[in-house]
Amino acid sequence: MPKLTRVNISELVVASKKYVNDQLKKADLDKNKVLTKTEAKKLAKDLQDNFDASQFKLPNGSVKAADVAKEFVVMMEAWAKASDKNGDGYLSTTEAKALPKTLRDNYVNWVGAQESTLTGDQYVSRDRTPKSRIAEHERAFGKHAVGYEKALELALKAVATDTDSGLPAFVSEFGGPDGMGLTDKKKIDAEVRALLKAGSIELIKPTDDIPSGEKPKDAWIFSVSTSGQGDHGLWAIIDRKTGDVSVTNFN
Repeated sequence: MPKLTRVNISELVVASKKYVNDQLKKADLDKNKVLTKTEAKKLAKDLQDNFDASQFKLPNGSVKAADVAKEFVVMMEAWAKASDKNGDGYLSTTEAKALPKTLRDNYVNWVGAQESTLTGDQYVSRDRTPKSRIAEHERAFGKHAVGYEKALELALKAVATDTDSGLPAFVSEFGGPDGMGLTDKKKIDAEVRALLKAGSIELIKPTDDIPSGEKPKDAWIFSVSTSGQGDHGLWAIIDRKTGDVSVTNFN
């Protein structure tokens, strides 16, 4: 199974906020926006210790849901940044060991969830992006909620599943062994996976443009190169703030 060796802190914080809010909605059985000790047992196990350690407990041991969420997110962001010893905006496996116990289990579970998405439905290709280019982008445009690793994952899935502009469009038209294209969805997916695995993907330079007009300052833009797209250029565009995805090709 692929392993994540570092995590984008901004992405971790955004995910943590969504995670805790989703869990609180499920646990707040009477919908009064206050979590009792009994309701807290409905939280995911890695959040129960955060509830227990809350500094906002009411006299009866309950905690306002908003206080649980705010405290958890604030602590995750503060400790993650404090543990980021080299100040690169990422939390390495080694740096994450400095997180307090009440947050370390959340971090470990989140990383595990991310790693699980790298198997099964994951599309893979050779990433030809120099590490220095990722740094160039971050220096030029700053760090955003959607980090490079997540953007790469989204880009690969997008070009592999977009039936209008992505690889399935090419495979459906002329990707079969006889050059006549494919119609069976499973065969199309298998061919797309093979093309990506044999091909490559690369983040464009911060100063590059693409024909459809999207700019690197707004999005992570990846150029995809495979033997199945003829002489068409193929790009995946991932919004840096929202993670919204689009695919475009141009001859």
